[in-house]
Amino acid sequence: MNIQLALRWVCAANESYDMPVDLFALLQAIVDTGSLRAAAEECAMSYRHAWGVLQLWQQHFSYPLAELKRGRGNGAVLTAFGEKLLWEYQRIAARLEPELASLSSELSAELVALMQTEPQHNLRIAASHGLVIANLRDLAQKTLGLNLDVQFHGSLDSLQQYRAGRYDIAGFHLPEAKLGKALLARVRRLINPETDILVYAVRRQQGLMMAATNPKNIQKLTDLTRPDIKFINRQRNSGSRITLDELLLQAGVDRALINGYANEEFTHSAVAALVASGAADCGFGLQAAAVQFNLAFIPFNWESYWFVMPKAKMDQVLFRSFIALLGGDAFKLSVAKLQGYDASRSGAVVVPDHNLSILLF
Repeated sequence: MNIQLALRWVCAANESYDMPVDLFALLQAIVDTGSLRAAAEECAMSYRHAWGVLQLWQQHFSYPLAELKRGRGNGAVLTAFGEKLLWEYQRIAARLEPELASLSSELSAELVALMQTEPQHNLRIAASHGLVIANLRDLAQKTLGLNLDVQFHGSLDSLQQYRAGRYDIAGFHLPEAKLGKALLARVRRLINPETDILVYAVRRQQGLMMAATNPKNIQKLTDLTRPDIKFINRQRNSGSRITLDELLLQAGVDRALINGYANEEFTHSAVAALVASGAADCGFGLQAAAVQFNLAFIPFNWESYWFVMPKAKMDQVLFRSFIALLGGDAFKLSVAKLQGYDASRSGAVVVPDHNLSILLF
């Protein structure tokens, strides 16, 4: 059983109307293509239907969502109202969908347990959020019939929950090479080489995200202290926040001088959505999230995403199936669709040494 929880948007005035996902997809396509006809094709709609959708919702809101230009190509741009609606939809979805995914995973596991005449065991996973990791539960169910109860936390929080025995597996990420070496001590105390095993999940690239044309010409970390730059950060104890703090330290940047350093979002996509909306000029996160929102991106580091599990349990069926999932074609194909990801070593099982230097390759 796989329960799905989803956001529902309602426009309530004299009457209430459910706002379909197709409306937001059409608005995004108008932003991407600059043309209603091209946007309709991208959304697999007829031009007449796309025009009708706009007219219907402009009537419900009593305000235009897009301005259509006469002439060849059916040019179109969103109004300020349409842009605000689209960006807020994306920002709220990016912020809340990981929480909904965690709740739906927990509920599904509890309902399955109640339906079983014999004890049913799921893998309980605490994991740092990511675009690939968010799809693991559905992928495991579809390809292997494997039930995963995935709860999203920051990297350090996930490891702490695992170390306390509350989860079977923890997912975390760490920068590679010199940058990772500087942060390794935070992870080392939460992994026991005598009792734990590591499974490599994926490699991904992080950096600065700006509006598509990078209008404020942000090129380096020291630019973040400029008074005209508004930054959006990740939450405390997230792997990305820890990585950024180390990068700032190495660059000699005083984070107290960064306007917006204390403003937090809980996913890469939420950070990207805020930058895309113009509410922030810059954020730090995954290249894949920047691509998702058509943002400019300056790469700063590669990081590796790992899972840690008990060495004594890795030969049990559930754990063996999870390792097979990470090394399987379905997972690697899901990663191949995203820019800034590399799954060439996915599924590799690694016995950690006592200083955990293997985490840095």
